[in-house]
Amino acid sequence: MKFYTALVGSYPKPVKIAKVISRLKSGKIEKSKAYEELMKFEKRILEEVKEYELDYTTDGMVGWDDIADLTTSFLEGVEKDALERFFDNNFYYRKIVINQKLGYKSQNDYVQYFKQVKEISKDLKSKIKIVILGPLTFLQLAENNYYDDVGNIIDDYAKSTNSLLRDLIDYYDVVEVHEPSLFQKGIKGALLQSSQQVYEKLFNGINKEKHVLTYFDIRFDRIQYLLNLPADYFGFDVTEQNKTKLGRLYGYMKDMNVYLGVIDSRNTKMDKISTIRRIIEKVHEKGAKSLIIGNSSFNDFIPEIVVRRKLKLLQKTKRLVANV
Repeated sequence: MKFYTALVGSYPKPVKIAKVISRLKSGKIEKSKAYEELMKFEKRILEEVKEYELDYTTDGMVGWDDIADLTTSFLEGVEKDALERFFDNNFYYRKIVINQKLGYKSQNDYVQYFKQVKEISKDLKSKIKIVILGPLTFLQLAENNYYDDVGNIIDDYAKSTNSLLRDLIDYYDVVEVHEPSLFQKGIKGALLQSSQQVYEKLFNGINKEKHVLTYFDIRFDRIQYLLNLPADYFGFDVTEQNKTKLGRLYGYMKDMNVYLGVIDSRNTKMDKISTIRRIIEKVHEKGAKSLIIGNSSFNDFIPEIVVRRKLKLLQKTKRLVANV
């Protein structure tokens, strides 16, 4: 079994960086000056990625308040509204409001920012992932004031995001899709049944490695909808709240490429290497082709110093199981 480690989603922003982003959004600092400061922090993250020998990494989503903010940066037909809780967490995002037909902004900040990240990561051995919001989760995080049929929302979203992926095709190695809503209440059966076709539109013409990640819950009555998606890796949150579901989840491991969120992104308590190692050994025993381990969700829930300790834990685990 092949074995890798990864940083998923975001990296915590120090107050200084958060202030730079705030000043940029309010027009109090020039974009070039703001990007200069943000790239300094990006370099620091990439140095840590190298130090901790991570095989996969994102850009830490440093330039964005959250994944909804990132998403609105490249979409037409949307605006940001009041703060909303991100699922059942003490973390908030600005609700996406759909007022017009969704489309792709041909000139957008995400493309400009990500190209600069790629430039400073040229010597990095780790694979660089582009982070996007899954179509079902986009639907749950958005307020619809335009469409009569919600199926058309996820369809147009998939096509618009595909344009982003095509624009940046030479600047990333992996597409990382965050789709926690697949296992959440509020998504109707018809949308789940159409998800495979929607993802085919999302990934159309994108010949890159693709990871679809779920977290916060695991629902076995919906797991096949996930496994039917045209992806290379399927991700599950196996931290404390889902430990009791591990036994059943192992039954799906044979011949699978799987991502397991073994590092709890919502808890400052340090995870146990012994527990992580047992999970890895069990996945190997059950016949998985390949396993990536990393954080369970976004790292905005815990302090930066704790995240660094947890990344160090991944490195120690990787060295312990090098012969798996």
